[in-house]
Amino acid sequence: MVENLFEQNLLWAVLAAVCWLFAARGARRLATRPHSRALRRRARLGLALLTTALLTLTVRAALAVALAAETDWWGATDFLLLAVAPQVAAGAVVTWLSVPAYWRLTGWDRGARRSGGPGAGAGAGVPGPSAGAGRPKAEGATPASSAVPAPAPSAFGLAGPVGEGATTLTEAGPPVAEVGSAAQGEVQGAATPAPVARSAAADPRLVVPVRVGGVAVGLGALFTLHPPAPPYTGFLVLEVTLLALAASGLVLLQQRRRAAVGVPGWRPASRGRRLVRALAVVTCGALLVAGGYGLAARESRLPDRMATAHHHAYDTGGGPGPGAAPARSVADLTGPSTGAADRRFTLTASARTVRLASGETVDALTFNGVLPGPELQVEKGELVEVTLVNQDVTEGVTVHWHGVDVPNAEDGVAGVTQDAVRPGGRHVYRFRANRTGTFWYHAHQQSSSAVARGLFGALVVTDEARQPAPSDGVDRTVVAHAWSVGTTRDGGSPVRGSGGALSGRNGLGGDLRTAFGDDTGERRERVAAGTPVRLRLVNADNCPRTYALTGTSFKVAAIDGNEVSAPSDLDGTLLRVAGGGRYDLTFRQPRGAVRLTVTGDANAGAGSQGFEGCGEDGAYGTHGTRESPSLILAPDAAAEPPAAVADAPLFDPLHYGTATGPRPLTPDDDGFDRDFRMVLGNSVGFYDGAPMMLWTVNNAVYPDIPSLLVGEGDLVRVTFLNRSLDDHPMHLHGHRMLVLSRDGERADGSPWWTDTLNVAPGERYEIAFRADNPGVWADHCHNLDHARDGMVLHLAYDGVSSPYETGASTGNTPE
Repeated sequence: MVENLFEQNLLWAVLAAVCWLFAARGARRLATRPHSRALRRRARLGLALLTTALLTLTVRAALAVALAAETDWWGATDFLLLAVAPQVAAGAVVTWLSVPAYWRLTGWDRGARRSGGPGAGAGAGVPGPSAGAGRPKAEGATPASSAVPAPAPSAFGLAGPVGEGATTLTEAGPPVAEVGSAAQGEVQGAATPAPVARSAAADPRLVVPVRVGGVAVGLGALFTLHPPAPPYTGFLVLEVTLLALAASGLVLLQQRRRAAVGVPGWRPASRGRRLVRALAVVTCGALLVAGGYGLAARESRLPDRMATAHHHAYDTGGGPGPGAAPARSVADLTGPSTGAADRRFTLTASARTVRLASGETVDALTFNGVLPGPELQVEKGELVEVTLVNQDVTEGVTVHWHGVDVPNAEDGVAGVTQDAVRPGGRHVYRFRANRTGTFWYHAHQQSSSAVARGLFGALVVTDEARQPAPSDGVDRTVVAHAWSVGTTRDGGSPVRGSGGALSGRNGLGGDLRTAFGDDTGERRERVAAGTPVRLRLVNADNCPRTYALTGTSFKVAAIDGNEVSAPSDLDGTLLRVAGGGRYDLTFRQPRGAVRLTVTGDANAGAGSQGFEGCGEDGAYGTHGTRESPSLILAPDAAAEPPAAVADAPLFDPLHYGTATGPRPLTPDDDGFDRDFRMVLGNSVGFYDGAPMMLWTVNNAVYPDIPSLLVGEGDLVRVTFLNRSLDDHPMHLHGHRMLVLSRDGERADGSPWWTDTLNVAPGERYEIAFRADNPGVWADHCHNLDHARDGMVLHLAYDGVSSPYETGASTGNTPE
């Protein structure tokens, strides 16, 4: 519902702006009609167009109010304040002044015209030549009573004909008495409307409100397509000031224009002159647009060098501001520096061409020469030491331990917790594996392309006391990824995505084929009946991936490395795993075959390059992929695997399992220590010099998104609202998040802990976490293309700063 309302707001904002553009143009040109009949026809057309414009504005306002009501108001504050309130005020003025003035000029009020009353239309219901009053002065004539009175200011500040025996143009209507010969000429079909009729059509009360309304609705469309970051007070004051200045200037200009067209014998400018004037306006407009385009592009460029501690702004979430905690550096928040490591690994990053098991080749970046990188297996409590060696990856490399709450200095984010490792360099990570589960590691230097090309692998932390040994069962990690194979440019490396929200290409071009590990086809494995099986699903991609496990009932034993309490059996249920997320499935091998396959994947195929990227209205199809990878487990090779089920209920963690004991992270009577709200949205604009559809947090992009400030020990709540057109798997480094509710519905199953929460279009989640791991932590969308384009902010502990820098000149480009 939220997504639909957001899309409708965008549509109607543009539609209202177009309608008001035509209405404003029609109001301005109304007085130039060649004769009175044409003026009345144009007034009727203008009234119809103005009514349409007011209706579109009404619908626009209603949609903004509906969006606000659906999102508890805070999700549409920008629309209400900047794109609706001033426009509705302008529309009210138009309804009060312009609509009645238009009505009087249409000539539809025939009763008033017959009686010559105040409702008479222009050039109608006026006395004939015998009336004497208001007759134009003939050549050589001198009687003062027959002179056309000069326009004079009225109490409203507008011009109107005054003088003894002449009817004054008041707010009640246009003049009753016109120049007699003009009235007589109209009856006889004269070609030119009376000067007073032109004067009424050029009345500022008719023209100016419509034109100011057009400016207001245009600004509203601008603020809808490119909403500014909060707070909005300054922008509201600026908008109102601009409208007031526009109204004042237009009143002065229209008064001059009214005086000019009210002169007898006035004629519109020639066609040639109008053409020259139009060309001048278009030229000036084009120059302004080009200048604004260049200025916006230049101002959006990221600095060549920028300190991570750029925190020019903090969102305190209702808590105390910075300065209460002692100063600490990220570089000091390391893992154990002494003691022998229980597990040692070396990861060597290199660029090479790799042949997949299916025979397709990938122009890859690899760890230890394989795709994906080697699986690292450790026991809970062990001290792990990993040495990263960069052989020849020119962009540099880091390793981030996704889902593992390592000390901040071991988090592996270039420019935030370390410098990227250059070719020939190395870096040692040391941390203790304190929690069991399925995790993964990946590069966090130019991650949108490095991960897409292969710099990732699985990390599994086991506990013999809680899980069976491999000899007692089958424990398999299934890493799914869309590899770029096929089409290249000029026979070279795969084409890089164009970037921005429009690319949807995982950072690469070519034909994206989904694989389990390095196999895009079907893989079989013999498993004896009755054997306990644990399948660890890892989605190493940007978008949600939908799996089907058929041939047996199963349990979801863990989500993102967090064990589920009292899971129940599932059968015929699809599993949608967030980009970067993990599910552990357990079952006992039946006598027949079991098939695990991908039934929906927006990460692969040419169809994934659409505007919405990950899926339209939640539909995650295969997008034209030639086949889906499958893992078949069977007691014997002859067993026929069951068909994949594509149309089945979707697993919902919100109500799965059973809670045992009190709910975790329950606030005391004082509530949460910090409470943050994050609107995930779209905006048309520039990022790093390029025009694109931006992915925003609270209408801002990195580095302009305020950091979330917390103190150590704080209990924190964050509300995510996705008002955009794509999925956002929100990943908080160094912490686990507990899901409290979705769309106002409380989570009541097993506590749903996650580190990568997919927030689909229109969804609203409340999560909580304990601030118990000091540092400066990345908090970003794990659709890494979105992160590359600015959907990144930081969780900053009070007193903690980073000595590292990002930017082109530093060599650190984390996303």
